[in-house]
This record gives sequence, structure tokens and C-alpha cells, in this order.
Amino acid sequence: MKTLYEILEVSENASKEIIEKAYKVLAKKYHPDLQPEGEKEKAEQSMKQINEAYDILSDDNKREKYDEQLKLERQKIEEQKNAQSRMQNNNYQDTNYHNMSNRNNAQNNYDTTNNYQKNEYSNNKNENINEQYYKNMQERMRKRQEEIKMQQEQERNVREQYERRYQQAYEDYLRSLGYKIKYKWTWKNYRDLLIIIGVIIVVCIILWFFPPTHKIIMDFYNSNPIIANIINIIGRIIVGIWNGICSFFSKK
Repeated sequence: MKTLYEILEVSENASKEIIEKAYKVLAKKYHPDLQPEGEKEKAEQSMKQINEAYDILSDDNKREKYDEQLKLERQKIEEQKNAQSRMQNNNYQDTNYHNMSNRNNAQNNYDTTNNYQKNEYSNNKNENINEQYYKNMQERMRKRQEEIKMQQEQERNVREQYERRYQQAYEDYLRSLGYKIKYKWTWKNYRDLLIIIGVIIVVCIILWFFPPTHKIIMDFYNSNPIIANIINIIGRIIVGIWNGICSFFSKK
């Protein structure tokens, strides 16, 4: 994806005068009225990008915020590359480790065969040594796998932290430009809302059936006619909905 500097075809250190000149040249080049009939739509898209880029880069505050955002994006990409490089190095080390283990195993098998040919006592002794060697090797491999898992977990946590920071910085940047950020509700949000409603209902039921709080609620209800009327209306609505549901399922 092109940066705003690339859209205006200027360097990131360009002065405001150069940016303004570049904008005028590109505006004249891509103005829709100066394009053939088949190129007008494409020129309008290009012109929209050019106007947005100029609007940000010609304003010192907006440009400073954009440069910070651009720096964060590049840092994120660099960190992802470094993480991939570390993972590749770990895989390479694991491969060398396994190859070395295989060579050592082959050499041990060869030595065991020769010792077996010499005498039975030597064979039993080497078998015990070989068994201990395998146990030690398995223990080292297990520890190595645990270290790799820990490294991967740490790298995943680092990536998640930078992604959250990047997302927050990006949203702050959009807000600074006057955009409103809307979050799409997910199943997790609905689930949390249902849990909260369920907890409130359970608490209300407990308070209703607990004698001291029940008395307080009834006194408040009887002493406030407006509240009592509102509660009565809500109660009738709930009863009406419940009767409608029961009637609907009874017909089926």
C-alpha cells in the first residue's frame, strides 16, 4: 500500500512548498475534466487519493501524527520480520540438533555391535550406557521443546501487544481527522450482556424474596405512585408478551 508521500510523489523530508507544487502538478495531470471518457472514473479515484494526501501533508499537525503512525507501522513490520527470522533460526537449530542426534545414534549403534561381537559382558555394559544416553537425549529434547514453546508464547504476546498499540494509535489517528469509530458487536459482547442481565435478574429475585429488602421495596412502591404506575405498566407488558408466547405455542 502506498504512503501519502508516494501518492504525491515526494520524499518524506519534502518541504511544504515542494508538497504544494507536487499537488498542483498531479491535480492538473489527473483532473477528471482533462481525461478521456474512459479514464474519468480512474482519474476521480486518483484525484481523491491526491486530495486526501495533500490535506494531511500540508497541515503540520496532521502530518506529524501521520509520520508517527507511519513509523509505528514500519516498526511493526520490522518486528514481524525479526520474529520470523528468529523462528527460522530456531527451526534451523532444531534441525541441526536432530541431525546430530541421528549421527550420534548411528555411531552408538555401530559401537554397540562391535562390542557385542567381542563379548557378552561388554555388550551388556554398552547397552546400559546406550539406554542412559537415550534417556539423557530425550530429557534434553523435552527441555528444548519447552524452551521453544516459551519463546513462541513470548513472541505471540509481543505481537499481540504491538497489534493492540497499533490499533489504538490508528484509531486515535482517525479520530484526530474527525472520523467516528464504531465497533461491531460480536457474539462475545452479546454473551457478556446476557450474563450481566442474568446476574441483575438473580440479584433482584434474591432481594425480592429476602424479607428485610422485600419490605423496603414494598414501602418504596407504596409511597411512590409514579414509580408504582410505571412498574405496573411494565408488568402488564411482560405478562402480555408471556401470554402471547404461550398462546402461540399452544396453537401449534
